Amino acid sequence: MSIVSNAHGQSKKDPWVKKNWNNMIARFNIYFNADQKMQSALADLALKQKDDFSDFISIYPYGSQEDAKALRPAMEEVMKKASKVIQNKPRSKWADDAYFLIGKTQFFSGDYFSSIETFQFVNTSYTDEYIKALSQLWLMKSYIQQGKYDDAEAIYSVLKDNTSSNKDFKTNLYLSAGDLFVKQNKKSEAINLLNAGLARLKNKTLIYRTNFVLGQLYLETKNYKKASESFLKVLRTNAPYEYVFQANLGLARSTAEAGGQGSQKTKKYLKRMLDDEKNIDYYDQIYYELAKLEFGGNNTDQGLEYMLLSSSTSKNNNTQHTKTYLYLADYFFSIRNYKKAQAYFDSTVSIIPEKYPNIEKIKTKHTVLSKLIENIETISTQDSLIALSKLDRAELDKRVNQMLAEEQELERKAKEDAQLKAELAKLNSRNTGGMPIQDLNQSGNIWYFYNMSAVGRGSSDFIRTWGNRNHSDFWRFINKGSMGNELKDKEEQKKDDEEQPNLLAEDEEQNEILKDVSLDKKKFYANIPFTATSLLLANKQIAEAYMSNGKIYFDELKEYNESKINLKTLLKLYPSTIHEPEALYYLSKNESELGDTIEAERYARIIADRFPETPYNNVLNAVAIEEDNADADAIRKYEEMYESFKSENFNATVRIKKEIDTDYPGSSIQGKVDYLYALTIGKTKGKQAYIEELKVLQDAYAGNEIGDIAAYTIRLLTTEVSSTIPTIFSAEEGVFYYVITGSTENPSKVQVQLTEYNERFFSGRKMIVNSMIFGEKQLYYIKQFESQKLALDYHQEMERNIVFLRDAGLSGAKIYALTESNFKTLVKSTKEDEYILFFNQKYK
Repeated sequence: MSIVSNAHGQSKKDPWVKKNWNNMIARFNIYFNADQKMQSALADLALKQKDDFSDFISIYPYGSQEDAKALRPAMEEVMKKASKVIQNKPRSKWADDAYFLIGKTQFFSGDYFSSIETFQFVNTSYTDEYIKALSQLWLMKSYIQQGKYDDAEAIYSVLKDNTSSNKDFKTNLYLSAGDLFVKQNKKSEAINLLNAGLARLKNKTLIYRTNFVLGQLYLETKNYKKASESFLKVLRTNAPYEYVFQANLGLARSTAEAGGQGSQKTKKYLKRMLDDEKNIDYYDQIYYELAKLEFGGNNTDQGLEYMLLSSSTSKNNNTQHTKTYLYLADYFFSIRNYKKAQAYFDSTVSIIPEKYPNIEKIKTKHTVLSKLIENIETISTQDSLIALSKLDRAELDKRVNQMLAEEQELERKAKEDAQLKAELAKLNSRNTGGMPIQDLNQSGNIWYFYNMSAVGRGSSDFIRTWGNRNHSDFWRFINKGSMGNELKDKEEQKKDDEEQPNLLAEDEEQNEILKDVSLDKKKFYANIPFTATSLLLANKQIAEAYMSNGKIYFDELKEYNESKINLKTLLKLYPSTIHEPEALYYLSKNESELGDTIEAERYARIIADRFPETPYNNVLNAVAIEEDNADADAIRKYEEMYESFKSENFNATVRIKKEIDTDYPGSSIQGKVDYLYALTIGKTKGKQAYIEELKVLQDAYAGNEIGDIAAYTIRLLTTEVSSTIPTIFSAEEGVFYYVITGSTENPSKVQVQLTEYNERFFSGRKMIVNSMIFGEKQLYYIKQFESQKLALDYHQEMERNIVFLRDAGLSGAKIYALTESNFKTLVKSTKEDEYILFFNQKYK
């Protein structure tokens, strides 16, 4: 104690003693405690690591965003301790280490923007070469976590020439760079770096993780011997059982892929794994691997059996369950059993994780097949209903009585089955569902009333047309007022009146036919087309379904013969259909794809002779239309006008507008030209002139999208918001989202168009368009904006191109940027108009 006291007293007189005293206190008291707290927190983080073994795992167990949030309290404590070094001992040689430690706390808290700033500060503010190199290494790690792989690789290109003799630094550099190259799919470079990092690696966790990743890489590059060696090294470490199991699975795959007797050895190995009770939670993965082996050996029946077992034993692993369903969906798709393929795609989409690889392609294929099957069911259902309508009443009543009795028997059996399943569930809690979801409601060429999806669709069509109705007879005539309202509504819908003439009379006729039918049987008769109009509508649905399938088979599935069959059937059943020119067009294209140029030309001649004014003739026979050429010239001029507007050459914008008005009056893009001119006025002559020009647009284009946009903009510009008005929205800054709302009949089409728009004009950014229902509208949002400026720049571009949203199928579009917290408030409250006022006050 006296020595310490003497040293402390001496430090006041001797600068050298004082300096070393500060260094010692900073290191062994404050910094040491902070570093120990950090190491303890990271050890806990590693234990919580959850890896997705369907893809390459990360070398470092840095956890998820949720883990980062949970770690923040511990990191804040470390940051406080490190900050004390800087505040209390700013001149000690541990100040740079303290700043570096603060950067790591920000990193592990998931605040990568702050960690990047801190590591850059350390690198530029201190002279210690080792701490500078470490800060650059962790700067690289921060970029990797953000997905900015090019930036990370640029730092590695500098660090790889670093001459530091510190072995741990080199090891971590190799492992971090190897992790980066894995994520960039640069497998050979990753293998070399990870092997270099393994050479002096002492951390047991990183040893088994690195060997596992090497096993995955060797398996992908078909080096099965090296893959087996790497997986065996994992088994020799004291790794958690999940990694042991996955290494065993990897070993089985590499053995099977090696050829020879490898497949048989692997089957035996996998079956032995089924006998180990430790693997009970992994049965779904084992059966999946066995199934793939059987499919690979052309043993399809056994492969299907194993796949169903994989599904039935899958408990909480949605990734594996998705892989199983997707494998079955792709299998049935490959053998052209589209009905079963669609059923398994249904099941896939119902459980697929948000970050599953190629999720959008999977959903697109599901949508295509769903439409195909819907069309097939429409044809089958309407055919059977039309056939029923042609039966004499006695025969029809006889069939309905039979169906009623069978339905009652089915209900009785269903109750018994439900009771039995409830009892079995108590005895066996394991999931027993292996068949795809849609198999529960099988459809096809079966009695209409057993086709639950057809009945359900009929019910949905009814509700869409008439709304929810009480279960009573003659619901449309409960009172004269409601009948009058129905007639008034129909008068306002001229298009519907044209398509459904004398609808009221038809209903009366239908009611007259069924007046003596008892209530319990009426549902069996409800959709049968007894009247001329309902028969017309049934045939219309069939024709549209055949046309739609012809296009799906051609455009999406490339099944040209199937496309021909559907289109020829359409023209045979309905020779005067309005779809005839389009059907002939696709028949010509089908024949071209199949190599029959004579037939292709024959269909093209039919279109030229009978439908010369259609666009199908223009395409097939290269017919040029003068108006189209004029529009093309106008479009080119408009593009020139838009480019001058973007470059803020407003004089040129006005000049080109006048040229378009003179040379191409009344072109199809006149609205866009006038709207862009209004934006130019706003940029050059101020708010009042902008409003006046918008009023001209509002009057000139009343009732269409340009007029709506003008009116909406006028409302925004003329609404003054007092800063004292209370609002539920926060003025705090943060990560920005961008929101687009509006009405559309095809939400997925708008989402695709927005994605393509972003890829075209913002290809340098990874901008993912998400969507959700927002009241009675659709809401699309993009959340990849790192700053307010980027979000508002995007907003300005969207304002200039807002007509594009109408072209994409979105009407009444509203657009704005907002912070993450305000986005959550908006979605919860749906107070969009209030936020737009807030947005215009704060950001415009």
